Amino acid sequence: MSHRIAGARSSGSLALLLAFSLVGALFPTAASAQKKPSNNMWTRSARLYLDRARGNPRSDEKLDLYRQALEAVQKGMEEDPSNAQIWLIAGQVYVQLDSATQAHEAFNKAVELWPEYQKEVDTERRNAWVRWHNQGVNDLQQQNLEAALDRFTQADLIYDKMPNTRLQLGALYVRMGEMDKAIEAFRGALEILRGPARDAVPAKEQETWRTNEEVAAFNLAQLLANAGRYEEAEQEYRAFLAREPQNRTAKTNLAIVLSRLGRNDEASEIYAEILSQPDLTETEYTAIGIGLMNGDDFVRAAEAFRKALALNPYSRDAMYNLAQSIYRQSLKVLEQREAASGDEQVKAATDLGALYSELQSVAERLREVDPYNANGLLLLAQAYRGQADLTAADAKTSDEWRSKALAVLQDHENLPFEIRELTMTPDEGKVKVSGSIRNLKLAAGTPVTVRLTVVGKDGGAVGTGEVTVSAPDAEGFASFEAEIGVSGPAAGLRYEVGS
Repeated sequence: MSHRIAGARSSGSLALLLAFSLVGALFPTAASAQKKPSNNMWTRSARLYLDRARGNPRSDEKLDLYRQALEAVQKGMEEDPSNAQIWLIAGQVYVQLDSATQAHEAFNKAVELWPEYQKEVDTERRNAWVRWHNQGVNDLQQQNLEAALDRFTQADLIYDKMPNTRLQLGALYVRMGEMDKAIEAFRGALEILRGPARDAVPAKEQETWRTNEEVAAFNLAQLLANAGRYEEAEQEYRAFLAREPQNRTAKTNLAIVLSRLGRNDEASEIYAEILSQPDLTETEYTAIGIGLMNGDDFVRAAEAFRKALALNPYSRDAMYNLAQSIYRQSLKVLEQREAASGDEQVKAATDLGALYSELQSVAERLREVDPYNANGLLLLAQAYRGQADLTAADAKTSDEWRSKALAVLQDHENLPFEIRELTMTPDEGKVKVSGSIRNLKLAAGTPVTVRLTVVGKDGGAVGTGEVTVSAPDAEGFASFEAEIGVSGPAAGLRYEVGS
């Protein structure tokens, strides 16, 4: 949520950002003045027009008065160019006429000619920044992205000592698909957040700047990673960790980047360090588990997903990834069993039995909440078939397991479609559910109704909804989204399919 900034002295939230006043002069002084500023006929006329414009409620008359003020200062700049006062007033006029570039140059000239204007110019720049920044926020709220981009660009040019606008620019460029510009905007925000301006921030605002630094650093690193610039992403995460060495999110993201660089041993060390901590959240356990899976460390990945499920037994993602981890682990143990003999072979068989039993339990639970998950059915069939192989000496038991495996494989073969990429995103008083349908056997255009149930921490329903999708062409995909109101915290999601 964006928030307007109410003035040079006020503060307010801007999504994760906060604007606040800076105390004292933050900028270096310029060279010696050529001569002391003075009033003349042009400065007096310009100020008169400015004052009258500011007090005029009619926009057309106000604009005309600002133009008359501009004519006066332009004449003054021609006739008395070494008078710093005319440049100061010119900057004020250009701000009112929404010309940030000319205002910026005029203020620079005023300080160059008379360094004692620095503090006054800082105030003028800050007030202009508030003006354009707030206009940009209003444009964003109206979904006018081009206008917002123009306003935020003006704000950043006129006053480059607050990170808010660059954070807004970064997010705006992402929405517009301008990823390189977004990267530079977040870099620019970090330059401010880690620069000398931070030293002047009051103690009560330091936490806000810390949060903003995290936002800028993580967005920058994620954009770099998405662009395949993993070495640069690694540098950004390490730079952040040098300042906040205990930040678990940064460590987790760094490990992901290291995995993509093929440095799985380094990534695994980080994951192991984080996994040993006692107070991780379900989301953190899941992220760690996925990272360990990507590094082929399926034993510790399964451990992470088990801990996620211990915190939330209804997490579909944790169930699915745990099943995957167990299955991949079983393949390795199966190889060991085939290569072993004697006691080692017996141990491997025992380990396989435990893995197949757990895989069966997890995959059956997964099928209850995600019945049209084709991979989930294959994992369940593998659990049954593995137990059939392990009990081959007992023909009756083995046949029972094999029959179960064949029945699941038949169900998999007969799936008319599969549901993929199912995600649930909690929002205030509601959840957003999205996914896609891959058509396997339906005639194109056939309506498919998915009935969704959001469950709470006790497994009871806290919200229901449904969405109908038209089947795409054979082997094609059709996306769907639904917004479901909920009566309590959402822990998980299950669905049924109707005709």
